Amino acid sequence: MITFSPEIKKIEDEVITHFLNSILSEGRDVITSTILFYFITRKDLTQRELQKLTGFSAGKISQEVNEFVRMNLITILSKSSTGEITYSMESIESEIFNRGINIIKSNLKWEPKLLEIIADLNDNEEQLRKLNGYEKIKLNVEEQLLRFTGYKNLLKMWNVLEQKLEKKLNS
Repeated sequence: MITFSPEIKKIEDEVITHFLNSILSEGRDVITSTILFYFITRKDLTQRELQKLTGFSAGKISQEVNEFVRMNLITILSKSSTGEITYSMESIESEIFNRGINIIKSNLKWEPKLLEIIADLNDNEEQLRKLNGYEKIKLNVEEQLLRFTGYKNLLKMWNVLEQKLEKKLNS
């Protein structure tokens, strides 16, 4: 593991703390964000190094790192003769983009529930219209469903671009 001088380590700690208190960690728990931010400051890390840096359990780090690999936020850089794996974050931009794609996919999981809500609102419109806020609720649900249409189109375009890039790389 790279050992920083105390002054540099202090700066790194301040950067990590700043990231943890910023919009960059919004929607993530502290453990996930902390590990991710160490990849941003260090780029290449093993699970053992992450454990030393964060104090988190080996199991939790393994769980998070495996999820990051699954989500393509980090890649396996190398594997030592002892079986220790070094992981790498090749691109911060890629991480941010992949996070955006994963947030969109996560949001789309709500579509069936919102369709159910809009159906209930429509089926019971006569009774519900008398209640304060009915129109606003219905409008908000309809707007979110419209966003989902845009999200799906964006994901389709992303899949096409991924396939084209994969073909180009395999050529």
